[in-house]
Amino acid sequence: MALILRPAEPEDAEAIARLGDGLNRHEGRPSGLMTAETIRRDGFGPEPAFEVLLAEWEGQAVGYALFHAAYEAGYAARGIYLVDLYVDARARRHGIGRRLLARLAAEARARGLSYLWWASRPSNQEANAFYRKLGARQHPVVAHALTAAAFEALAEEGCED
Repeated sequence: MALILRPAEPEDAEAIARLGDGLNRHEGRPSGLMTAETIRRDGFGPEPAFEVLLAEWEGQAVGYALFHAAYEAGYAARGIYLVDLYVDARARRHGIGRRLLARLAAEARARGLSYLWWASRPSNQEANAFYRKLGARQHPVVAHALTAAAFEALAEEGCED
C-alpha cells in the first residue's frame, strides 16, 4: 500500500469536500454544504479556521483529518480538536485512520501541544470501537449548539448591551 499523508493544499479542496460529504452521508447529516469554495475560503484564506491532513492511497485522496487548535482550561493545556476523521469505505481496514491520527498526534507534540480531543456520535459504533482500540477514553458529554434562529436571537440580545 502506497499511503501518503500530507497537509492539504488549496488544490485539494474538491477532494476534501467530497470526503466531507461522504462523512455527512455516513452520519445522516445534510450533504452539499461543505463545498470546494467553502474549504478554500475557511481553510486556506487569510485567517484559516482549520487545517487538514490528507491521506492519499493508490494516487487518490481517500481520507482526511480536519482539525484546529484547542485549549482545555481544566488542565491549562493546549491541544488539537479533531473536527472530522474520515476514510472512504473502500479504503477502510488498511490502517489509514490510525495513521492519520498518529501523524496528527506527532504534529501536535511537535507544536508543543499535549492532547487530541474529539467527539463522536454514540450511534457510530464502528468509529467508537476504533477509538477504544487506540486507547482513547470516552467521556459522557452533552454537546450544545446554537444555530439558525436561536443563534440570531441570542446575538441580537448581545447587541443590546
